Amino acid sequence: MALLLLILLAQSPAWRAEADQRKTAGDAAGALAALERAPATAAIEDERGFLLAVLNRRSEAMARFAKAVQLNPALAAAWFHLGVARWLENQRPAALEALRKAAQLRPLEAEYWNRLAVACSAEGLRAEAVAAYERTLKLQPDNLGARNAYAFLLVDTGRAEDGRRQAELVLKADPRNLAAHSNLGFAYLQKNEVDAAIAAYRRGLEIKPDSAPLHYNLGLALKQKDQLTEARDELRQAVRLDPDLVEGYYTLGVACWQAGDFDDAAAQFSAAVQKKPAYPEAWYMLGTVLKQQGQAIGAAAALKEAIRLDPSSPGPYNLLAQLLRSAEPAESKRLFAEGARLKAQKEAEQKAMFDRGAAERPRRIE
Repeated sequence: MALLLLILLAQSPAWRAEADQRKTAGDAAGALAALERAPATAAIEDERGFLLAVLNRRSEAMARFAKAVQLNPALAAAWFHLGVARWLENQRPAALEALRKAAQLRPLEAEYWNRLAVACSAEGLRAEAVAAYERTLKLQPDNLGARNAYAFLLVDTGRAEDGRRQAELVLKADPRNLAAHSNLGFAYLQKNEVDAAIAAYRRGLEIKPDSAPLHYNLGLALKQKDQLTEARDELRQAVRLDPDLVEGYYTLGVACWQAGDFDDAAAQFSAAVQKKPAYPEAWYMLGTVLKQQGQAIGAAAALKEAIRLDPSSPGPYNLLAQLLRSAEPAESKRLFAEGARLKAQKEAEQKAMFDRGAAERPRRIE
C-alpha cells in the first residue's frame, strides 16, 4: 500500500503531491498554498474553499465555492459546501438554494438531505423538512439523530401517532436515547394522553436526572393535569439547571398565577423579560399580574411594552384599556376599539394566556 502511494505521488503533479502530503500531516495552510499553484478547475476551487473553511476563513471559502459552481454547475459537493458556508454566515435563503441544488444533483447522498432538512426546519419550512428527513432516513435508516428530529417534527405538525412510531423505533435501537423519550412524551401530550407523557418524561429523567428540558417538559405535562405543586417543582428544577431557559420562567410564572401566588408569578415573569426583553407574552402576563396586585403604573408599563413588541395581539389593548378607563377615558375607548378590531381580524390567532402555544411547547432534545 505504501509503495502504491509512492507510485501515485510520483505520477501526480508536484502541487498535487505536496497538497496531499500536507493534508495527511494536518497542515491545511500548507496544502492550500500548494493548491494555489493548481489550475482553476471547479474541483480545485471547491478543495481550496474547503481548506479555507478549515482555516476559519469563511468569506474567502464561500467565494471559492461560488467560483466552483460557476465553473461547473453540476458539481454537487461545491453546492453543498457553498450552502453550509452561507448558512454559517447567516445567508439563509441563499444557503437553502445551494443545499437544495446539492441534494437534487446527488439524490443518493444522505448527508445532503439531512443538512437540507435541518435548515428547512430551522426556517419554518416544515413540510419540506419532513420530506427531506424522509429522504435521509430512506438512505440512512440507522441515523438516530435524523430520526429523532423527524419524530419531533411529525408531532409538531400534527402527526402525533407517526411521531410516536418514529420515537419507538429509536428506542428499539437505543433504549436509553434521551431525545426519543422526550419525543415520545411530546407525542403523547399531543394525543392528550397526559399520563403516558408524564411516564415517558420520567423514564427519561431516570436516565439523566439533570436534564433541564425534560424537567421542563414534565412540568408542562403536570401543569396540564392541574398538578400545580408538582409542576412548579419541576419547572423550578428546570430553570435551576438551565438559568437561560426563558420559557421555563414564563411557564413557571403561569403555574404560579394559576395557583394564585401572584408575588411568585410576577417574579418569574420579570425574570423572563430580563432574560429576553423581546418577549411580548411575558410582558402581557406581567402586566396582568401587576394589575391584579393593584400596581397600576407597573402594569400599564408592561402592557405598553407588550403592545410595542406585538401590536397584533388584542389582549394587552383590552387590559390596558381597563386600567385607563377612569384616568384616560378617550385613550381607553381607543384601546378597546383597537382590541376589538384585532380580535375580529385575528380570532384564529388569539392566544389564551396559558395555552400550549409557542411559549409552552415542549423543549426538543438534540
